[in-house]
Amino acid sequence: MRMTISLPDQLASRLLTLVPNRECSATIAGLLERELAQRESAPEQACLAAMPTPCWANEIEAWQGFDDNSEESQAP
Repeated sequence: MRMTISLPDQLASRLLTLVPNRECSATIAGLLERELAQRESAPEQACLAAMPTPCWANEIEAWQGFDDNSEESQAP
């Protein structure tokens, strides 16, 4: 598919200086593919980062046990 895009002058100049004309489309496609893949995986990565790790299991269990014991020791 052919597309027309606009680039800032400085970015276009850098592209044309560093990438041969015959490689421009493939270079842009590769860069865009990596960026889109990163953005597609961002929600999954955020979810994984928010999940507790297995090493937290003992700590969570200890805190839950602490909460249970504190209720029993407050008997009137």
